Amino acid sequence: MFASRTLIATAAAVIALLGCGSGKDQQAPVDALSLGLPGTSTPTANWTLDGVPCTLIPVPAAAPFGTGTCPGVRPGAIVLTDVGQCTLNFLFQGSDGSRYIGTAGHCILGTSPFGGDVGEMAWAPGTGPVARDSEGNPIGEFAYAILQDPKDFSLIRLDPLVEASAAMCHFGGPTAVNDDLPGLTEPVVLNWFGNGVGVGLVLPARSAVAMGMPSPDHVFADGAAAPGDSGSGVISSDGRAVGVLVTVGVHTASIGSDGLDAGLIGMTRLTPQVERAQQVLGVDLALQTAPTL
Repeated sequence: MFASRTLIATAAAVIALLGCGSGKDQQAPVDALSLGLPGTSTPTANWTLDGVPCTLIPVPAAAPFGTGTCPGVRPGAIVLTDVGQCTLNFLFQGSDGSRYIGTAGHCILGTSPFGGDVGEMAWAPGTGPVARDSEGNPIGEFAYAILQDPKDFSLIRLDPLVEASAAMCHFGGPTAVNDDLPGLTEPVVLNWFGNGVGVGLVLPARSAVAMGMPSPDHVFADGAAAPGDSGSGVISSDGRAVGVLVTVGVHTASIGSDGLDAGLIGMTRLTPQVERAQQVLGVDLALQTAPTL
């Protein structure tokens, strides 16, 4: 079974390479999501993840009917912002006594009408944009956000009385942080729970295959993502937190005798983004863990 999934992922990566090269000077690929869908923000800005052309996953303007299969405040749950609907990732305990939970930076910063980086923001307690759960109830305020290649990450400072769980829906975890850099001949199975329009209703718990994870800043993999999946926490098959799902399109960082760093979805690695958030906020952030299911 794993061998067949690996073969499919490899074939998809090769097809991707036929469609687009790597490098910052390449034209960003056109795909169905970049053209916009009903109820989504359009146009979706082109972006680069670690210098590789891609497209930010669009953010639906409102929660589509029938979502909410991951209730509460936890990895995999819906979050509603001033921009639209996204998915929460990991829970953190701050050295300031506050709890924080993440999503994508473009879920609150939006996207540039001309494409490219938007920048970085931090909000003092009581001043950030409000974040809400799938029922529209306030859960906290944004404290930090960045959309600056290769980072796309934000943190919500949770209200003290809000109940939150560290456990990802369906999969459980994260058990720890995964900073491994396996070579391009070592396929890695990745899991996430997302609220993408359409696919999130049918199969919110999904998997993808990365042909290695050689970069400390990104992971490219073959899998399916849709508007609303933005911000989903991604874990490896052993439950460790790898990063945040943020982009779709053709991603091709390299091709060579060691394999392919390519795929149809892109993730920002977790550690560099958390480290930057700690610097800006002046707060140490400890990932909250849970056993796998």
